Amino acid sequence: MIFDYLSLKNKYYLNGFDWVMGVIDIIMRKTTGAGNASQVVFMLDAPPDESLFTASLTRFLAHFPILGGTVARHYTLTPYWKFRDDGKQPPVILTVTRISEDGSDATLMDALSRFINTPFSGNREHLAFHLVYGRGEQCIALTFDHRLFDARGAESFMNMFQEYLSAGEDSSVARGVRTTQKLDLRDWKEKFKAGQVVNRKMIALSKESIRGIPINYDNGFKGFRHRIVSFDKDEAAKIYDRAFAEAGYLMIMPYLFARVFSTLHQIFVKRGVEGGAYVVPASADVRQAKDIRQELFFNHNSMFFFQVKQEDIADSSRLLSVIKEQMYEQVQSRFPQCLMTASSLIRVAPLWFMHRVFHLPLQGKIASFCFSHVSKCSYSSHDLMGSRITNVFHMPRMPVPPGIGIFFNTFDGRLNATIAWLEGTLSDDEVAYIEEELRGTL
Repeated sequence: MIFDYLSLKNKYYLNGFDWVMGVIDIIMRKTTGAGNASQVVFMLDAPPDESLFTASLTRFLAHFPILGGTVARHYTLTPYWKFRDDGKQPPVILTVTRISEDGSDATLMDALSRFINTPFSGNREHLAFHLVYGRGEQCIALTFDHRLFDARGAESFMNMFQEYLSAGEDSSVARGVRTTQKLDLRDWKEKFKAGQVVNRKMIALSKESIRGIPINYDNGFKGFRHRIVSFDKDEAAKIYDRAFAEAGYLMIMPYLFARVFSTLHQIFVKRGVEGGAYVVPASADVRQAKDIRQELFFNHNSMFFFQVKQEDIADSSRLLSVIKEQMYEQVQSRFPQCLMTASSLIRVAPLWFMHRVFHLPLQGKIASFCFSHVSKCSYSSHDLMGSRITNVFHMPRMPVPPGIGIFFNTFDGRLNATIAWLEGTLSDDEVAYIEEELRGTL
């Protein structure tokens, strides 16, 4: 009995960043009624077979008991993802929506918005799948708990499902996926040194107030809305050419980031938001495909924090330089690695306590807005369930506050920008302005 408790069997010990994601999940539940979830959408050129999808998906998910896990504590107080003791899987959550002229869902985006804003029921539900048959368009969507997957992990999971189908439902495609993780209770000196690096950065960020759009929690905001700005292959190629010319080779992230800064700054100015500096967390995933496949579950992103003053935004060249300088500085100081290492120190604290602590350094403001760039899609096939994939995009729920974010992803040479905002934080006119500016300036 004791041996089983101390063993690694059926235990994936969470790292510090996983614990941070758990804190954000609590914040999201308190502020919006649903947790820290995201959604990856596969647009298809032909409707997939509903019965075949349901049966194949059910058999595929049965190979992953980790999907029905929940958080528990080791005797060392280290949190871990605990599988079900009986080995049973929770029911497969699958919805089928048919959009017609007289249907309740007016558009495909209305249906997708309903999915991402529907909370999971119970602490063992982390995935929901959706088939949408629309008027001339159809898709398969995966809504996932961000505590279980990061964005590229979710893409890779669906890629593995397609490989499973192509291999005649051969379960060997799941080999090599890590489903256990050690406690990571060593190298405490390095962890505390990393904590010093992170602490210095947080102190620097807190010297000025954070410029942000206020959120009125009394209005009962619950749902997130999304606008997808898609660029085809030719448009994306031109964007990349301009990025390399203006920002430098492979500097697509700073280029996109600068354009987002310039666009959202105008929204803040028109809102009359005064004082302070912009503080923006930016997540990037630079893993190779083989690493993503092995580290399929939980969170492996790198996080950067940028602070930009208002006077740096008017000059596009100056803004690019500021972003690149801060990125280089954080790469040189190994800030993303230090953040991952140092965050292991907080795992002993309960999530409810960390929720309160998060509000102290930045007076309850997490950021001005959020930004993310997934440089390469980890879904390698061009097909899913026998249908050709025409596009892949993401629909994340953003931490609140700020409740606003812009998320870039790529698929098959295409570039997508997802504008995500908590209902009420941006007006329809403001979102239309953001889309128009992104199309015009990128």
